[in-house]
Amino acid sequence: MEFKKKKKKMCGILLGLIVDLPVPGSLDSLCVVKAAHVLLDFLFLAQFQCYTSDTLSQLDNHLVAFHNNKAVFVDLGIQQNFHIPKLHSLLHYALSICLFSTTDNYNTEQSKHLHIDLAKKAFCTTNRKDEYAQMTTWLE
Repeated sequence: MEFKKKKKKMCGILLGLIVDLPVPGSLDSLCVVKAAHVLLDFLFLAQFQCYTSDTLSQLDNHLVAFHNNKAVFVDLGIQQNFHIPKLHSLLHYALSICLFSTTDNYNTEQSKHLHIDLAKKAFCTTNRKDEYAQMTTWLE
């Protein structure tokens, strides 16, 4: 529970840190603030213990707004693309909430352990040349 409180405090100051952040070139810093703001709003809404059709609609609206503003991170060179599984999983939150009521039991431990077992350990067995074929053989 202590970690959750610290995470909320960090999210609370994050927006304040990026408001006056200088952005190189002619890029608009407002898009950075908007993307961070709507993503934080999404995360706070996702932590509710009870939902209405209005809060679920807000959840979807915040996610759409984030996707409309996220290109600024590519333009700034912070991110090359947004093929990130955790970001993709946000698309399924509203449906999951409708089906299962709450998001309080979500975690990434299972996929993290699969990554360790199936990717990291397999990579460690290679000689660092033509890793894909060696990793595939090790997994078989």
